[in-house]
Amino acid sequence: MWDWFEHYWSSVGLGAAAVLLALLFFTDLFRQNLAVSRWRDPVWLAWTMPAAYMLHNFEEYGIDARGHAFAFPASACDTFGFDGVSGCPFTPAFFVSVNIPFIWIVMVAAAVLARRHHAIGLAGAGLLLTNALSHITGLATPMGYSPGTLTAGIIFIPLAAWTLATCFGPGKPSYPTLAANLLASVLAQLVLLGMLAGLRNGALSEAAAITIQTFDPLLLLVIPWLADRTWPSQPAPAHEAPAQSAATANG
Repeated sequence: MWDWFEHYWSSVGLGAAAVLLALLFFTDLFRQNLAVSRWRDPVWLAWTMPAAYMLHNFEEYGIDARGHAFAFPASACDTFGFDGVSGCPFTPAFFVSVNIPFIWIVMVAAAVLARRHHAIGLAGAGLLLTNALSHITGLATPMGYSPGTLTAGIIFIPLAAWTLATCFGPGKPSYPTLAANLLASVLAQLVLLGMLAGLRNGALSEAAAITIQTFDPLLLLVIPWLADRTWPSQPAPAHEAPAQSAATANG
């Protein structure tokens, strides 16, 4: 059963993403403020992020844009100098330990917390952006396309850019909190790269890497929370236009 899950968890995530997207676009279950468009509702946007990442994961670990199955592990092994997955220390279990805590646990927890803490709920935006940039920049290298690049470009970049542009500022989480959001994502990605380098060089056991990587995603919750307490949101300017009426706000 575990062996099956290690190879097909992204298909489970694809099903979960389909359910989430149906609820997001055809119900108001994940909306907090019906007086504004769903595209300007931080809670609704927080829930789009795990759905977006589950779609991305399917391109990485399900079927990629070239039609290859479970292609990202081989791509990662090639990037670190191994000839495919043979002899590569990046096992399916390690990739599960990376994605399940980040996406299925922490990003979902952030979305749940978004109703009370917008800064925490929007933590996934930075992760989408930094992950997308790692895929997009690869296009300019000999590696070229890597599994996940398509969804990174057409989903992650627009969603992250829109969220960061519309959900921070006066009357919202502060700009220093936005910077902390991005910092948390960069640090989380650096920890992941450190785990990969440690596994590659034999300096880290798989058990140690999995343990560290299980807790790494907590940076996405803790750093924005601390930043929001240190630099709380400021009131919106008095001249700012009032929110749209509910009658005109169905996004």
